[in-house]
Amino acid sequence: MLRKVVDRAKQIRRSEGFKHSVATPRRISLHATQRLNRGIFSIEIQENSGFFSVMQMVLFILMYCDEKCLTPSISARGGLYGDADGKLDWFSAFFEPVHTTSRSAVTHKVRTSTVRDLVQLGFRQRYEARLRLRSASELFFAHYRPATHIYEEVDSICQKLGLGTSTLGAHFRGTDKTLEAVPVSWGSFCRHVESTLAENPQLTNIFISSDEQAFIDFFIAWPFSKPVKVAPAKLLACGNTPIHFSGYPGLEIGREALVSSLLLANCGFLVKTPSYLSAWSKIFNPALPVRLVSPPRPDAFWFPDSRLWLEQAALDKAAQTAEAAQAA
Repeated sequence: MLRKVVDRAKQIRRSEGFKHSVATPRRISLHATQRLNRGIFSIEIQENSGFFSVMQMVLFILMYCDEKCLTPSISARGGLYGDADGKLDWFSAFFEPVHTTSRSAVTHKVRTSTVRDLVQLGFRQRYEARLRLRSASELFFAHYRPATHIYEEVDSICQKLGLGTSTLGAHFRGTDKTLEAVPVSWGSFCRHVESTLAENPQLTNIFISSDEQAFIDFFIAWPFSKPVKVAPAKLLACGNTPIHFSGYPGLEIGREALVSSLLLANCGFLVKTPSYLSAWSKIFNPALPVRLVSPPRPDAFWFPDSRLWLEQAALDKAAQTAEAAQAA
């Protein structure tokens, strides 16, 4: 009985509602400070979470700025991807603004608020249900784009491995993701890839990306009818510890995550398990056909995978209805 009470207490503490309530004073103070900036919303992110979890924060900030007609000023320091002293703005190391506005042109003082968790902004409750894949892509690229050196690295790898519209991209997220997504077996995932190849004869090769070396070894040993190319990532998970908690250099982890997502975005089709990294491939390329092989768990049903799953379910239902009508 006591164990159940303790487990329930832990569940409540991890819940978005509980964290949102605890962060209320901080959130009120942050928005009061930002109102003093007169048209600029200046946020520095210092969160200790995955790369694309931070990108979710960026997306929510952009939604807020778009709604309130504010100019976003976003930086990210410290955390898992910056330096220990917090001097390096790693967000600016990977992304460049579409429109450059000189701070010297701003005549008033701009106050930057630091956030260490999404709940300190209070935007998930406001915007999560309103997010759509194409509009999220348009919003992001209206403000930011991957840095030139990132695009150059991605283009070089695509040429070297022969990746393009005839490539089936496959992404399997392992380690701790079972806490947020319905797990799928390695063999089942490979069979999903096989069926996708059979349904799409224009796909002539496979590109596999994963955080687990054991899965990659299993995948390349599977008797696929098409050649398999492996993502050139050097930093992989240590046992059940996710990559971003494995002690690798922060900037290298972030660079490999972004490059991996963009490589998948350059493919002609994507088969994936729930993961922010590969879900953002759809943000980077909204025309990319995606097959999500299992849903996120109900308590982690977050965008972009939530929207991918809902849209996929709607298409599957429409196809079944059409088949039933033809049979009748």
